[in-house]
Amino acid sequence: MPGGIVCDMDDADQKSTYAAEDMVTTWLDAVSSDTGVVQVAVSRGGRRRSVDFTPETEPRFSNPPDVTQFVDQVLERLRQQARTYGSNYRGREKKPVEVQAFRGWKKATYRDGMILLPERERGGAWALRGLVVVHELAHHLNTGLDGAIIDAHGAGFRATMLQLLEDIGWTEIAAMLREAHRQLGLDGQGPSGDGMLAKVGKMLRHAEGAATEAERDAFLTKAQELATTHSIELAVARAAHAAGEVSPAPRFEAVRLGHRGQQSNVRYIELMLAIARTNDLRCTIRGDNTAVTLYGFPGDIDVAKALYVSLVVQMVADADAYIRSGAHRPVHGRTARAAFYSGWTTRIEQRLQRARWAAQASAGAYERGIDQVTGEPSGAQLPALVAKEVEVRDFFDHMRRQHGVRGTWRGSSAVADERSSEHGRDAAERARLGREKELSA
Repeated sequence: MPGGIVCDMDDADQKSTYAAEDMVTTWLDAVSSDTGVVQVAVSRGGRRRSVDFTPETEPRFSNPPDVTQFVDQVLERLRQQARTYGSNYRGREKKPVEVQAFRGWKKATYRDGMILLPERERGGAWALRGLVVVHELAHHLNTGLDGAIIDAHGAGFRATMLQLLEDIGWTEIAAMLREAHRQLGLDGQGPSGDGMLAKVGKMLRHAEGAATEAERDAFLTKAQELATTHSIELAVARAAHAAGEVSPAPRFEAVRLGHRGQQSNVRYIELMLAIARTNDLRCTIRGDNTAVTLYGFPGDIDVAKALYVSLVVQMVADADAYIRSGAHRPVHGRTARAAFYSGWTTRIEQRLQRARWAAQASAGAYERGIDQVTGEPSGAQLPALVAKEVEVRDFFDHMRRQHGVRGTWRGSSAVADERSSEHGRDAAERARLGREKELSA
């Protein structure tokens, strides 16, 4: 697929996430020096009421170098907890973080293992406080929802921030942040009613509790069929719109899949590309292999993200179990994991494609339905689907020109370990889709 860098990452939740943390800092600044309590007015069930919090002492720092000791202490605490209870951050606490000052004063930022903070003398006193530093450290630790999609300031980041606050013992401040999220409606986002995603979500819950592999496969097939059927219905509806009527248009959304330098990034990208191909989407790939940008209609993008979030967690868990079993020896674990991921992705794309073709046949999307020999669609396609494909392709080509995207993604190199690839394909046969909370993300 065409590749390149799209630098403008989608960060729709940034303002609301900042607003919630600003609310907490206002509350912290109002804590009584005598009692250590702050009383805040909140809205619950449409009524106003007062809530008392007794927050932990939030450290303040004189300058950015003073922050280094605090960050080192936090990371060491997380490492100790990981050794005893397991990591809450998929091992990200093992990677060191450097703190540096920079000349600006309007923002603090995290970038590839480095926290950049403004100096007090330049007006940066607002950033030299514990909550701001924890925010930037949460960017370093963030692995999204269940390690699947690494968002900038979305639900995954907020979950990481709350987890971090609790892990360092700031449980009351974590409760205050949850309250701020609640006041701004950040804990209730997601699909509502009985729309297509809600229906797919029901299939995912059934799949999660399936007793046999056949049942899991049936629910996976049904989830993809629902998504494909819904996509066809929308395409037909768009084609039927009278001239001048407002109809849904293609859009693009950047989705971060990994941290820079992570060796498995290309395998995660391959899984997302397989899902995107099944759901009428085009993609570009960020130059450092940490993200993809999806181009297509909103419903198709939402389905692709939901499928990816569920499937990537299973793929990683299946590979972990395979490597722990020792069945890959004498092949090196890194090589075996890459081959396992490759086989897993190949097999899961075949399953999704079969479900897509079955849905298209049922919807009469092709002139002669499904070819009995190849199992693929046969004959002329519905004009509405052709129009949709052209519209997505034209939008994609336009956006590539706008963003200056050039070149072709080279992908990953082939791995000569057929045994591990076969184990990956077998594991993908047993794959199921994830939980409702993953879909709502």
